[in-house]
Amino acid sequence: MYTYIVQRLLITIPLLLGLTFVIFMIIQIAPGDFFDQWALQPDLDQRQLRQWKREFGADKGWITQYVRWLRGVLFDVRFANERVRIGDFEYDTLADNRDAYAVRGDATPIHVRLRDEGSFALAFNFHAPGDMGVLGKTDNPNAASEHPSNHWAVADFQALEMELRNDTAAGADVFLRIQDEDGKALVERRFIATDKPTSITLSDADYARFSVARRRLRGFMLFAQQYGGMPAELQATWLAGDTPLATSRHTLDPSKRQALLRNQFPDGLLDPGRCDRVEFTVLPPPAQDMTVSVGLHDAADGGYETPVALPANATRTVYVPLADLQAAGVDTTRMGAITFRSDAPGSLRVDEIRLVKAGSGFSIGVPNFGRSIENRQPVWATMWPFLKNTVLLNVFAILFTWLLALPIGIYSATHPYSTSDKVFGFMAYMGMAIPSFFFALLLLYAITLTYDFSPSHLLYELFPIGGLTSANYYEMSRWERMMDLARHLVLPVVVLGTGAMAGLVRVLRAEFLDKGNMPFVVTARAKGLSNTVVNYKHILRNAMTPFVAGFGSLLPAMIGGSALVEIIFSYPGIGQLMLKAVRSYDIYLVMASSLVSALLLVIGNLLADILLAWVDPRISYG
Repeated sequence: MYTYIVQRLLITIPLLLGLTFVIFMIIQIAPGDFFDQWALQPDLDQRQLRQWKREFGADKGWITQYVRWLRGVLFDVRFANERVRIGDFEYDTLADNRDAYAVRGDATPIHVRLRDEGSFALAFNFHAPGDMGVLGKTDNPNAASEHPSNHWAVADFQALEMELRNDTAAGADVFLRIQDEDGKALVERRFIATDKPTSITLSDADYARFSVARRRLRGFMLFAQQYGGMPAELQATWLAGDTPLATSRHTLDPSKRQALLRNQFPDGLLDPGRCDRVEFTVLPPPAQDMTVSVGLHDAADGGYETPVALPANATRTVYVPLADLQAAGVDTTRMGAITFRSDAPGSLRVDEIRLVKAGSGFSIGVPNFGRSIENRQPVWATMWPFLKNTVLLNVFAILFTWLLALPIGIYSATHPYSTSDKVFGFMAYMGMAIPSFFFALLLLYAITLTYDFSPSHLLYELFPIGGLTSANYYEMSRWERMMDLARHLVLPVVVLGTGAMAGLVRVLRAEFLDKGNMPFVVTARAKGLSNTVVNYKHILRNAMTPFVAGFGSLLPAMIGGSALVEIIFSYPGIGQLMLKAVRSYDIYLVMASSLVSALLLVIGNLLADILLAWVDPRISYG
């Protein structure tokens, strides 16, 4: 038997993995996520929102998110040290980054928006060799530290990392507005990649879309926003067909959006109505290699420097062990400024300054289902109290179902077509036909009528209509708590168990009558065995086979069906939690709940197989 159980559990592993992958994919395909509902809130710090997304991995692709979640579920296996970010420059403006990180120096600080990632970085534009950019402070990773500067204890961290890039212009956003004499304007936006001309058409249809008189144009406005790098040039060529009518070049300031031209057309464009397209090209300065000297200093001016060679457009991860800093006389518990000095003109992008936690990096822990995005608490800690309540409800519902279905089914089968059998049959059909949520509403309505009785009446507030416990539950004695819990469970258990009980009664009755005409039963009666022995030893044991087989789907079906019952009765179970998680796009809570439901299905089917082998000796584990 034990070999069979192990084999079954091993077989279910790919099933569960496939199930979780499909659920994760469906959630990702659905439009929107938890963060989208907050993105447009005007009072929300967008930097905090971006950090929030990074914290939960929502800034990565959905395959990466799934693999990270799966790694946590599979005993949270880790092969690398954790990182703590102490500088990521996610403020929306350069001024905010200046204040937060005390940015200074003779190099020009630049606020860089990373177009492909939707995040931000900081850059220093070195206009001459020897220019220096300074970060006066970063975030303190030790919240308990009393030091005003950074506290990088060797016991907690083993190295510092940061991402450096020899940055060049990654293109620009262009906003073009052409206005006629009546004040109507054609408006177009484009992203212009570096060295890749991009056109905006100016045909009759384009002007007609905005109701602009093409032959009575008054002027235009052109705005541009450069992505990173040293200041580039934007070339605008006005064409009629393939014939250039006028060309102009404008130097872009990468630190802000700048109006290049306003209410005038370039020289040579005498008739702007002839132009049927304008072609834009971003022309960056020639890229060149540079070597950046990264300096780390403590509050007492102890220093350490390391050179980093950066070819054009290259990104390097700088890794500095804290032991090297201490060997150079730097007090890592009182860290100060980080400096960057270049040997050549260029743009240095600085991002993702991290501290590497101490330790070997390899670890195996308990299964980790992640953290709830909404309340930022571990998923298992969030789900466990609700799961316990749901399991409690379903255990009592299964006991209610089996303890009533067995005697009623046997009685109906041993008294076929009697008045009592017809009554039980009618009740079973009604139990199967009435949806559980409608039955719950009927019971609620009936129970609320008892609240109109006088307090001395026997039925007054006999059963609570919601929740799991009363408000004064913790003020009661142990016996009173048990009775209070039982009173709250009566209605949900009756609703949840009635439908399943009705179906099992019909199955057991049909199987009992079918087996009653089998040859082995006729033989047993011919031997003179009593009806009790024939019914309970011979017929019932064979009739129980489909009854027991249904147990495999009974447990997960009840847990799935209990969701509506829990919502109607305000019962604090997994159904309520799942509804809230789905409505708030709390993906990791949804995944954990789905995985638990799948595990219950597997366990239910396994228990059904074991019970089948127990009641039917013809079934072998082999």
